Amino acid sequence: SPSDAAAKVAAVTGSLPPADPAVTAAAVAETEAARKNAAALAQTLMAKTRPGTGNAYLTRKGFPGRECRMLTVTHRAGGVSWRAGDLVVPLYDDSGELVNLQLISADGRKRTLKGGQVRGTCHTLEGQNQAGKRLWIAEGYATALTVHHLTGETVMVALSSVNLLSLASLARQKYPACQIVLAADRDLSGDGQTKAAAAADACEGVVALPPVFGDWNDAFTQYGGEATRKAIYDAIRPPAESPFDTMSEAEFSAMSTSEKAMRIYEHYGEALAVDANGQLLSRYENGVWKVLPPQDFARDVAGLFQRLRAPFSSGKVASVVDTLKLIIPQQEAPSRRLIGFRNGVLDTQNGTFHPHSPSHWMRTLCDVDFTPPVEGETLETHAPAFWRWLDRAAGGRAEKRDVILAALFMVLANRYDWQLFLEVTGPGGSGKSIMAEIATLLAGEDNATSATIETLESPRERAALTGFSLIRLPDQEKWSGDGAGLKAITGGDAVSVDPKYRDAYSTHIPAV
Repeated sequence: SPSDAAAKVAAVTGSLPPADPAVTAAAVAETEAARKNAAALAQTLMAKTRPGTGNAYLTRKGFPGRECRMLTVTHRAGGVSWRAGDLVVPLYDDSGELVNLQLISADGRKRTLKGGQVRGTCHTLEGQNQAGKRLWIAEGYATALTVHHLTGETVMVALSSVNLLSLASLARQKYPACQIVLAADRDLSGDGQTKAAAAADACEGVVALPPVFGDWNDAFTQYGGEATRKAIYDAIRPPAESPFDTMSEAEFSAMSTSEKAMRIYEHYGEALAVDANGQLLSRYENGVWKVLPPQDFARDVAGLFQRLRAPFSSGKVASVVDTLKLIIPQQEAPSRRLIGFRNGVLDTQNGTFHPHSPSHWMRTLCDVDFTPPVEGETLETHAPAFWRWLDRAAGGRAEKRDVILAALFMVLANRYDWQLFLEVTGPGGSGKSIMAEIATLLAGEDNATSATIETLESPRERAALTGFSLIRLPDQEKWSGDGAGLKAITGGDAVSVDPKYRDAYSTHIPAV
C-alpha cells in the first residue's frame, strides 16, 4: 500500500537531515537569475538575426525556400561555435514572452542558451487550416515544419520528447476545444512513442506516428510530399467502425452472398488474405499474418449473424466464407531478405529497419525487439551468457560455433528455402534442450510447435503443422520409413493435407 511504501522510504531517508531552507532558496534564486540572463541574451541575439531563405539545415531537410531567422554574427554556446547563417528558433513561454533560443547548425547540431527555460516553452508555426479545431505538437523544428507544410495547420515545436508532456498540458488549458495531435518520432528504443502516448493521455489527444523509423521529416524526404500527407491523415483517422455496429437485420438479410462477404471483410478491417491455394485464411495482427483455424473463423462469422439476429445455417456460413476467399487479396510469399521482430522488420540486403506493414507478408516474428548494433559489439562481450553456452556446446571449436550460429540464423530468418533440416545430437546435458529453447525464442512461441516424424508423414496429422515456422521433433524414438513427408517439407514442395471434416488440399509448409 502507499503507506507501507512511505514507511519503507522513511526508514531509509528518515535519518537524513532536512533540506536547509536557505540552501533551497539560494538554488531557486540562482535558477531564476540564469533564466533572466538567458532571456536577455535571447533578446540580444534575436536583434542580430536576419530573415532569409536558403538556410543550409533547412535545405538538407527539404525546405530550401523556407524563410527563417539566421544569425548574422558568431556566437559560442553549449560548447559549439555558431556561425553566421545558422538557424535561430525563438522560444516563447505561455505568456508569449521570448525566453530562450534554439540554435541549429548546418550539420544539425542543436543547443539552447545556457540556463534558459525549456520546460513549457515552444515555437509555434501558425496555420490557417482547421484553425481553432486542430493543433499539432511535434518534437523538432524540422518535423514541425514538415507537418505544417503538408497540412497548413498550426504546429507547436516542443524541442524534445521530454517537453511533450508539459507542452501538451499547457495546450489543453489554452485550447480546451481543440483536437491535439502529437506528431511523435518513431524511435527504435520506443522512447518517443512512450512519451508521446503519455502526453496524449494528459491532453486527451491522439498520437500520429510516421511510417518510418525516425520522424515525419524522414518520411517526407524518403517518400515525398503526397505520400507523406496521406500517411499523416491516415495516422489520425479514427478506426473504422464495424458495419455490424450500424446495420439492421433486414439490411443484412437482404444482401447477396458477395455483399455479406464484403461486410465481413470490412468488419475485420480489411486485414484478411487467403493462401495461394485459396484454402487457408490469414489475418494481419501486430505485424504478422496469422492463419485462422477454419472452424474458429466459421464460428466467428456465425457470431456476426447472431449479433444481428439474422437467420443462418452451416451452409449459409460456409457459402459466405467461400465467397470471401474469392474477394480478399491472395497472400504473397514474404521476402526472404526480411527478418521480423516485435518492433519492425530488418532488411538484411541493405541493413535498414522498417516499421511493420501488411505488404511485407510476414508469417513469423522473432519474439524480441530489434536494437541497433553498438560499435565494437560482439557476442562474447555483449551476450556473455549465450557465448558461454555456445562455446561449451561447440567444445571450444570455432567451426562448430559457426555451424550452431548458422542453424539459429536459419530459424530466425525462417530459411526453409535452404532445403535442410536440423538434427541435434549429443549426450545428456550437452545443450540440446537449451538450443531448442533458443530456437523457439527466435521463432516466437506462437510460431513453434512440437510433433513427431509420423506427424510429418501423415496427411491427416499434417494439418496440425500449418501456420508454424518451427517444428520441433524432440527425443525421437527409433523410426523407419522413406521420409517422403520430411523430404517434401524441407525441399519446399507442396504436401497434401487432409483435415477432419474438410476436403483435402495441397499446400506448402514453410517451416524449419
